[in-house]
Amino acid sequence: MKQNRRWGDGPPRTSARAKPGSWLDGLGRMASAIRSILQEIFDESAYQRFLERNGLQSSPSAYARFRQENEQAKSRRPKCC
Repeated sequence: MKQNRRWGDGPPRTSARAKPGSWLDGLGRMASAIRSILQEIFDESAYQRFLERNGLQSSPSAYARFRQENEQAKSRRPKCC
């Protein structure tokens, strides 16, 4: 008597997730790019550069210095219109 094989009974197959260059890999790269863009928009990357430039660790006082420096830089820029 012949047995019917059910889905998943066969040997394991390589999924799309395991293949480099697959659509899921591209989706991951896109998510990474979006995250980087959002970090720039919300000044997270600028804050990290500030900490590295000044040799500081993240803290409320370091963030206060960062905000003060940014506000001073903004006030020196010429305003349009």
